[in-house]
Amino acid sequence: MATRTDLDGRPIKPITICMIGAGGFIGSHLCEKLMSETPHKVLALDVYNDKIKHLLEPDSLPWTGRIQFHRLNIKHDSRLEGLIKMADLTINLASICTPADYNSRPLDTFYSNFIHALPVVKYCSENNKRLIHFSTCQVYGKTIGSFLPKDSPLRQDPAYYVLKEETSPCIFGSIEKQRWLYACAKQLIERLVYAEGAENGLEFTIVRPFNWIGPRMDFIPGIDGPSEGVKEFLHALVMLAELLLILGIWRQ
Repeated sequence: MATRTDLDGRPIKPITICMIGAGGFIGSHLCEKLMSETPHKVLALDVYNDKIKHLLEPDSLPWTGRIQFHRLNIKHDSRLEGLIKMADLTINLASICTPADYNSRPLDTFYSNFIHALPVVKYCSENNKRLIHFSTCQVYGKTIGSFLPKDSPLRQDPAYYVLKEETSPCIFGSIEKQRWLYACAKQLIERLVYAEGAENGLEFTIVRPFNWIGPRMDFIPGIDGPSEGVKEFLHALVMLAELLLILGIWRQ
């Protein structure tokens, strides 16, 4: 394996990564990349390991010993803090993020994306561990222009239809529109992460994916179930530029 360097040309030292949700769609692909292209070690946390079994067996694999699977549910497992302490970096991918579930399982959606993420943020902050938290593009909500009359000339003004990360208001639907519960929970945990960073010095990166598709995906809207909540489904798997830079998987 060729020695990888950071943007300043310095060799990237191996680290231990606690990956929560490693057995899922995105997590399984990220584990593959980390095993094949970096010297990093992964503590893979999830309820299931079906999608990463090929990384765990047999013992003759070149990365044997660099990935350890820990079967646990973060909402009620006392081992979580200890595993975060063992790592240099925590990546939180755990989430219910299927649009069909937002209306049919609103409470599970909120608990998964906010309540169960609280200990992860807390343990990272208290133990001075960097956190990479996966959020969603849905935290941006709707544009101002989407509420204007269809014949309004202001719809042509970029000030009303272009989202700007630092200045655009976050406009969600009404409370009775439960499909916004996912976006609300994700934004709320983001605000907590930011607050921990401001008050307690938590180092963090927030990733806001748009629509990702690819092998080992659990649910394809419109094929496996309702497509409500998906504005566009034409994007290929989006490159995790900032994340890959941090982990040394990709260089400019």
